[in-house]
Amino acid sequence: MSKSRKNKYNLSRYIPSSVKEKIRRDAGYGCVFCGCILVEYEHIDPEYHNAKEHDPDKMTLLCPMCHDKVTKKLLSKKKVWEAKKSPKAFDDGYVSDTLMVATESLDLLMGSARTTMMAVAINLYGKPLFWFEPSDDDDNYKICCIFYGAEGKPIAYINRNEYIALVGKQDIVSKGVSLTIADKKYGVLLELSREGDQPLHIKRLFTQLYSTKVVISGENSAVSFGDIKTPNEQLGGISGLTLAGQGYSPNGVQTALGLGGVPQESFLSIVYGAMQISRFGKPILRFDGSITGWVLGNRIVNKAYRSVGILSHGKAYSIAGEYVADYIGNQLLHSNDQYESGEPIYIIHNDRCSRNTKSNQGYDLSYRFG
Repeated sequence: MSKSRKNKYNLSRYIPSSVKEKIRRDAGYGCVFCGCILVEYEHIDPEYHNAKEHDPDKMTLLCPMCHDKVTKKLLSKKKVWEAKKSPKAFDDGYVSDTLMVATESLDLLMGSARTTMMAVAINLYGKPLFWFEPSDDDDNYKICCIFYGAEGKPIAYINRNEYIALVGKQDIVSKGVSLTIADKKYGVLLELSREGDQPLHIKRLFTQLYSTKVVISGENSAVSFGDIKTPNEQLGGISGLTLAGQGYSPNGVQTALGLGGVPQESFLSIVYGAMQISRFGKPILRFDGSITGWVLGNRIVNKAYRSVGILSHGKAYSIAGEYVADYIGNQLLHSNDQYESGEPIYIIHNDRCSRNTKSNQGYDLSYRFG
């Protein structure tokens, strides 16, 4: 390495991986001031030109904008020390960044596969995980993704072009155009390429929901999926294909790859179910007024008379126990297009457009129950 890459104490600008990892962990994986995931490593005191070592206890993470403010003395070192002691990411529970990927088309790359002109790229157990939705103010689309890691726990979201990584035990790294989340046990759980004006590319993925996993082992690899107990090399999948549709579906959930059906369990026979529904069932109405199922006692029942959800204190849960929506006036609604955690919610376009004309305010999520 040339002398220009070292300071007067012969300290290289290269920071050992173990040191970087501790700095990231201490900072909550983002800028300690604003929580941005696009970061640089900052020597607080002494500054790099006077440093004899890369001491993680005297370093932190700053985004380029905040770093520039510190360099220009618009932010003092005292403020940096204060932020290091209480990083914003720990207060928020996540780090974030805005994606500048191409959204004028419905293109998404997943390993060696591509989806194009499809509103929903992957739907797992009736829940859209990767999708696009029209923007309100231009001809582009907004991209949304929900990423589950090991044991079915969410690790990151893309909420209408904003990347949100949840702060936990995983290591979160931003390098160049890549965003990576890695786990010591499972390895890389997610790697995204967010190169400007290019489609979002999911290069590596390990996501698990209920009994199904989806695996992408590299940018030229297949999208593999199957039971969580099946070895990765034995999973089925798609590779080198383009799954094309007819454009955005304004009145439904047009899906490129649907894995697993809506979680459900046997409840009533068809004959007995029809009798019980006719006597005691309360219809569940879709946003357009059509019947999508019934409430029978505390059960949500679909048209095949199978139990697909549970009602408790006015809230609707899937059979797997996941909160989905509120039960309001014979409808399954959520007041916002995201949950409190920051997880985005797929909203059917015509439902969004007609929201202000409905007596019950909220977005219809009855599609989650089949």
